[in-house]
Amino acid sequence: MSKLNAFTTYLIRSPILWGAALSFGFFGLIHMGVITNPLVIRYLAGHWVEYVEVVMFFVGLAALLIKGADIRSQRRAVTVEWIDPIPEGGQNPADAQALAVSLVEADGKGTPDQSSYLARRLREAVDLVVRTGSADTLEDHLKYLSDLDAARAAQSYGLVRFVIWAIPIMGFLGTVIGITDAIACLSPSQLDNMTGVVSGLGTAFDTTAIALGLSMVLMLLQFVVDRSEQTLLGDVDEAAWTALAGRFQSLSGDGGSTLAVARLAETVSRSSSQLLEAQAQSWRTLEQTAASNLTKLLDNAGKTLNDSLSTSLDGTLGRWSDSLVEAHEKLLLQREDRWTQAADSLAHAVRGLQQHQGTLADQTVLLGKVVDATRDISALERSLDANLNTLAATGRFDETLATLAAAVQLLAVRAGDVAGDPRRIELQTARRTGKVA
Repeated sequence: MSKLNAFTTYLIRSPILWGAALSFGFFGLIHMGVITNPLVIRYLAGHWVEYVEVVMFFVGLAALLIKGADIRSQRRAVTVEWIDPIPEGGQNPADAQALAVSLVEADGKGTPDQSSYLARRLREAVDLVVRTGSADTLEDHLKYLSDLDAARAAQSYGLVRFVIWAIPIMGFLGTVIGITDAIACLSPSQLDNMTGVVSGLGTAFDTTAIALGLSMVLMLLQFVVDRSEQTLLGDVDEAAWTALAGRFQSLSGDGGSTLAVARLAETVSRSSSQLLEAQAQSWRTLEQTAASNLTKLLDNAGKTLNDSLSTSLDGTLGRWSDSLVEAHEKLLLQREDRWTQAADSLAHAVRGLQQHQGTLADQTVLLGKVVDATRDISALERSLDANLNTLAATGRFDETLATLAAAVQLLAVRAGDVAGDPRRIELQTARRTGKVA
């Protein structure tokens, strides 16, 4: 998978591929009629030599554009803080390994390309300290890396320089071809027709002119990109020097006494580390022994406590069980007595309800009879009203009043038979002295 990625990256950054694509698009626009300027067609697509010159120009242009984009992306890398600032008093050269690891892991933290000038220079400089265990030659190594990057930058323009050199050569080749065609047309039989001679000379001069023009454009672009890269390298030198110069403690000078003291300190440090490790081991052994004894003691105490608790709990639970059985029996007896009392009360209530039911039945029958008597009374009242109205109309009021008294008497007797309490109604006859309405 890494080889495939590398191949894909190579194709994407290939000036030849991009130059061929730009040339194909440019000549496609000409042949499709999009570009119709006669001067463009004459100087850029009038002869096969001009086709070659244009293709070479686009290859060089693509190389410069890719280079410019790379320089622009590397400028962002200069502004990134790849490593922490220098601590007070400097760092021990032994810390260079951790610093190298942090530089490698910086790619996973959203930092720019790891192949930038600054990132590569920092890794190579720190790698020197890791390999030698000393930072005495770090400043000289930084200068060497600076010269090396400058040489690499100069070598990266090899394709552009070749194109700038080859385009005028192609122009001279077109000149030779054009002059050759013109001389070939100078025959005694064709002296009257100079079209071939003029065409050949036109090709010669056109190819040379466009070659010189394209090479000058590429040289100007190369100068601009090269100046930008030189500025970038100066910024990289300054950033690398600021990040690493004086970072690591030096052991040189004083006739080797400082180095001897450092070695002695390192030996004492290792001895102290071994002593501390042995002390820690003895503490771990003592801790394991104490833990084992404490575990056994706790196990014995737990067994004794478990046995005593089991014995006391068995006796207590037995007593509680007997008490609960007695209480349960008492509750059962009390519950049976309460159920018996409840059954008696329920039977007494049932009998009372039955008596009330009989009384309600008798009252219902009596009420039915009262309703029937009330219905008869209502009918009699309606008949009486009718008779009174008739009597009032005929003037036989006294005779009718006697008849009504007899009917009322009969009705009272019948109502007394129904209710069991006869009532007597005395009707006092009054004579009407006025007119009956």
